[in-house]
Amino acid sequence: MTTDRAPKEPINLRQFGLHPLSLRLWHGMALDAWLRAMKGKWHMVSPSRYPLVAMITLFSISNLGLKWLSQLIYGRRLAKVRIEPDPIFVIGHWRSGTTWLHQLLISDPRHAAPDVRACFRPETFLVGRRLLTPVLRWAMDGKRPMDNVHLKLESPEEDEHAIALSGALSPYLHNMFPNNVRRIPTNPEDMSESDAADWRKKWLAFLTRVQFVNPGQRLVLKSPPHTMRTKEILRIFPNAKFIHIVRDPYKVFLSNRNSRTAMHSVSSLQDHLPVPEQRDASMIKRSVAFHKQFDKDRQHIPDEQIMTLRYEDLRADPVTVMRGIYDHLDLGDFAPIEAELAALVGPARPYQNNRYELDDKTRAMVDEQFADFFRRYEYLHMDQRPAADP
Repeated sequence: MTTDRAPKEPINLRQFGLHPLSLRLWHGMALDAWLRAMKGKWHMVSPSRYPLVAMITLFSISNLGLKWLSQLIYGRRLAKVRIEPDPIFVIGHWRSGTTWLHQLLISDPRHAAPDVRACFRPETFLVGRRLLTPVLRWAMDGKRPMDNVHLKLESPEEDEHAIALSGALSPYLHNMFPNNVRRIPTNPEDMSESDAADWRKKWLAFLTRVQFVNPGQRLVLKSPPHTMRTKEILRIFPNAKFIHIVRDPYKVFLSNRNSRTAMHSVSSLQDHLPVPEQRDASMIKRSVAFHKQFDKDRQHIPDEQIMTLRYEDLRADPVTVMRGIYDHLDLGDFAPIEAELAALVGPARPYQNNRYELDDKTRAMVDEQFADFFRRYEYLHMDQRPAADP
């Protein structure tokens, strides 16, 4: 059986400002990608989501036409594009500050990133940029469903969305059916040979399109799943630079708990989720595997091509930390952007550890499962921290 029969919790879309026919990520898929993602899973769709699935299918047929049109118009020009220099990768666990770090790096005019339009319509954005922009502006809420981060069409976005919506294997496809106990492999090393080849082809095709609309700029890519693919990335981009950001495990756990619930709720083609206890256990298991894979592959990254930093340090003194990144990774002269960056982040603010509202059982689980993480990145366990000021 591929579907867990444990107790379920109903999804309340109105909590996220949506209704059953609101636009979802999947509306950006072309028909071939949509059919591949749904293969063997049609029976998992909840009856209340049948109208949504029908709507996505109609969109996907239109997107397939735009995809063919894009290939016809831009195919020859894209064949001449080279992704150079090798990209900068922002890696780290979900809710560790990767989005903010990505935005800071993109403030450098020498850098470019795939934006919301590109990532949510990866195979059609070249021909649909002008035509679909008014529709997308109308459909967007203005902030992400998992937090209050402002979202614009021009905002830098995760290329992992593009991987999933192009039809390649991605853990983000799990958001379609969060009750499915079968996991989708993240690392091409864990895929079949044909699936891994398809993953590389579609990812590189997307990056080529992004480079095409940003000539002469270095791509900065942010995607937590890339943290589990560093070895594969280095095969493709041997001179890639990695900025690895970590954050207080308790804060990451609580924030990720809310984030996953939001993403599963707004993206699911089902009308229910596993109960919170089951979601927590799954999240812990995935997080442990996440860090284990990165630790295994870290040895393959030359020291001069990677820098690890703590979110708390970045928050306390962003300009100094960013200058250190540029110096260590040899990203070019920092002086031209220092004043603009300082104005963007404002004055440095001292960071204060807080006590988070975790029940004893959950806290003990975090302490046990991430004991090595606490030691490696010098985070104190809750019982070692001074009481927060009133």
